[in-house]
Amino acid sequence: MIELAALSAAAAKRLSLWVCVSTLLVLASVNWGIYQKERLLAEGLDIRFELAPVDPRSLMQGDYMALNYAMAGEVAAQLAEGQTDGVLLVRLDADRVGQFDGLYLGQPLQPAQFKVQFRLRHGLIKLASNAFFFEEGQGSHFAVARFGEFKLKQNGELLLISLLDENFVKL
Repeated sequence: MIELAALSAAAAKRLSLWVCVSTLLVLASVNWGIYQKERLLAEGLDIRFELAPVDPRSLMQGDYMALNYAMAGEVAAQLAEGQTDGVLLVRLDADRVGQFDGLYLGQPLQPAQFKVQFRLRHGLIKLASNAFFFEEGQGSHFAVARFGEFKLKQNGELLLISLLDENFVKL
């Protein structure tokens, strides 16, 4: 009987140790992700992308707005059959709006050219996100959005930070 109790105590101790180690690993991973996003917010390049109309029935779905990008048709036209992700090239205009400048295929970047990661999901080009979430009841406030404002990392990763109206005023 004593051996069984000792074995159970040892097993409980090991289980406790594994739970603590697993919890620490999860917390470290979450905090690393937060640190990376905070760094992107602080150091990333400000860039905007023009939004394109979305089917009005899917524009507002609950507490989020579906996003589509004006350059999506140009990007889709250059994709290889079956391609679902990649990197596109953009140039910034005077208002810091990214203009499609081709697909990145490993070529050297030209001056004022930037890489932007993208994915193709459900037939739509996704830059960082294809939805913008907001507080309940705020849909009409965001319905006037014409641009998405992002932070761009050197490797092409984007982070959506806000929506802007036609005059680049943050909504």
